[in-house]
Amino acid sequence: MSSTTTAKAVIYARFSSDKQREESIDGQIRECTKFAEDQGLEVIGTYIDRAMSARSDNRPDFLRMIADSARGQFQYVIVYQLDRFSRSRYDSAVYKNKLKKNGVRVLSAKECIGDDPSSIILESMLEGYAEYYSAELSQKVKRGMTENVLEHKWTGGYVPLGYCLAPDKTLQIDPVGAEAVKIIYDKWLAGCRIMEIIRYLNDHNYVTSRKAKFRYSSLNRILTNPIYTGLYQWGSIEVADYAPAIITQKQFALAQEKIHHIKAHPRAKRRSANYALTGMIYCGVCGSPMTGQSGHSKSGALYHYYRCSTKNNYHDRGKKLNIKCTNRNISREKLEDLVLQTTINILMNPEAVHMIAKQAVAVQQKDPASMELDRIKEDKKIIQKKLNNSIKAVEAGIISTTLAANISQYEKEIADLDIKMEKIKLLSTPVKIDEIAVEFFLKSLLLNKKEHDKYRLDMFQTFIRRVIVYPDKVEIQYNYTATPHILENPVTKMMTGNPGCSRCERLVTR
Repeated sequence: MSSTTTAKAVIYARFSSDKQREESIDGQIRECTKFAEDQGLEVIGTYIDRAMSARSDNRPDFLRMIADSARGQFQYVIVYQLDRFSRSRYDSAVYKNKLKKNGVRVLSAKECIGDDPSSIILESMLEGYAEYYSAELSQKVKRGMTENVLEHKWTGGYVPLGYCLAPDKTLQIDPVGAEAVKIIYDKWLAGCRIMEIIRYLNDHNYVTSRKAKFRYSSLNRILTNPIYTGLYQWGSIEVADYAPAIITQKQFALAQEKIHHIKAHPRAKRRSANYALTGMIYCGVCGSPMTGQSGHSKSGALYHYYRCSTKNNYHDRGKKLNIKCTNRNISREKLEDLVLQTTINILMNPEAVHMIAKQAVAVQQKDPASMELDRIKEDKKIIQKKLNNSIKAVEAGIISTTLAANISQYEKEIADLDIKMEKIKLLSTPVKIDEIAVEFFLKSLLLNKKEHDKYRLDMFQTFIRRVIVYPDKVEIQYNYTATPHILENPVTKMMTGNPGCSRCERLVTR
């Protein structure tokens, strides 16, 4: 390669295992820096992935480097060896092509590769060898771990609660942990609920194998792990008497039977009258559900509000993905009054009532399954648009944890909707109703006492499809089709108050 003093370069360094040390990164950067000096290149930055395998492209700094290449700030990516870039020929070809389109080339500090056609063949061979080496190493590791399993030796990772490692790496009973395991199974089979068992264990200072307090996930792992009967499962291999049994086979079988029964017969989710919009209200900032909460003011008065569920300690999505939603809380009374009054205003319009009744009757003449499919397709279309916008932002070089979390959530929602569409069966309407009957029902809702909790529930469950709360507005989506000059859907209500203050009163202005 001809040297050029103006060319800019970045260094990409990586090591693949927790067992490798930071010195591995330092050594790679040192060699790459020396190579850049010899070639007359100016190093303007480094990208580092620690304990990341090159068999996958799921590497944060690697993806950030690919995105940054589009900005035209550097012309070369220097790696210690080509296997640091990727050990998958497919990934290597895809990302090198992206870099090439952005005017960037990958250079190896330790492998002498030129610009001529034969160097391209050499580079391809080196990448092929790296992929072969990675696959062969993976097989060797699996073979070694399989041998350990057959010899009843622990394969690595956290030792299950109730056991500890003997000098020969076999499992032996840990008395305190085994006592906790027995308590869990005894209480579960005696009819106790998961949260009751968790409270008992934490109150009596029992801890998990990671020396942490018990949670739902840790209890679920214990109740579904056959190791406590002595049986160990490694892929398709099952080894009996792998470890000393803590519970009997019968206890484990009964526990699984109870778990399967609960999954097959889940308790119906009840919408609390205290928070009538539960299950229908969503955050407009991050898209997560909002939940009902309560608290006391300085004067001791009890107040109720809705807030984004990512702010709740128990909400997995917000915690695991580190989502810090900026949306503020909203008063339950003010929001529910707003939604209720908006709905009442619609029903007080004779033309609107007639149109809703007409739509309701028309539904009977349409295949119910087709109607449900149309609704799901519309939901999917909206989510797909959000996903496409997020992907475009990433392709434009905008990288953030929230954006990545949103993409993952949108993809999951689309997959769930696809499953719903596959599972829809032909429905039938046993009783035919006419417009007069529907109008009578709608008008009868207005005759109920507005302050009654059941009235609010009936009204919301009948009409409201979704309520989305933004910092400055509330969007109400109804279970009817918009009709020009008669029915608006969704209905947007703007709010006053300081958007940056979560304690400010929120007043609807229009």
